[in-house]
Amino acid sequence: MSTNVHTVLVLEDEADLRFLLAQNLKQQGYRALEAGSVAEARAALGDGVGLLLFDVMLPDGDGFELLRELRAQGCLTPAVFLTAKSDEPDRLLGFAVGGDDYVTKPFSMAELMARVGAILRRGPLVQETYRGKGFRVDFTRYTLHKGDQEVALTYLESELLRYLVERAGQAVDRLELLNQVWGYDRYPTTRTVDTHVLNLRRKLEPDPKHPTHLLTVHGVGYKFVE
Repeated sequence: MSTNVHTVLVLEDEADLRFLLAQNLKQQGYRALEAGSVAEARAALGDGVGLLLFDVMLPDGDGFELLRELRAQGCLTPAVFLTAKSDEPDRLLGFAVGGDDYVTKPFSMAELMARVGAILRRGPLVQETYRGKGFRVDFTRYTLHKGDQEVALTYLESELLRYLVERAGQAVDRLELLNQVWGYDRYPTTRTVDTHVLNLRRKLEPDPKHPTHLLTVHGVGYKFVE
């Protein structure tokens, strides 16, 4: 086991499932902190937590809103939602508030542990800032600056834009984006990539209907043009 043990905060109100999740995480070599409510999760948060594993429907709040609040406070810790809410709008909302992954119940514990491992193996940001024509992006603070205006980016919007910026001029396949930005290569639909690109265009482009930076490459995916 590595001396740098990752700590996972498990926020789940079902005690048996919370215990099972914690035990499996420990078997994988991680340290697990358990919380049965939003209040307990807030009390457990700290610099040592490397991954958030959040249920959505909780007795004293909502996992989506908790993560939205944490992202607004500058929390960069990766987060995985673990919930019975399986409809596509719920999944997209999970990503929109800054989630890294979304796993629906019932689930395979082995697959969940694989996804957790994939996220925790990610390296640090290669590029922290980018200055383009008329805008600047701070990938560590999830902010886009256009003149005197500062626009907040979600975690995944920032990661998606960074990945495309680092490959400026190259067409990037949607599946590659899912694999590299979301952290794994199994996902039920590529529509989430399209949704995030549309949101980015609204924030970045002077005219989102006629983009000049985030271009569609028909039959492939997207590319960033400086």
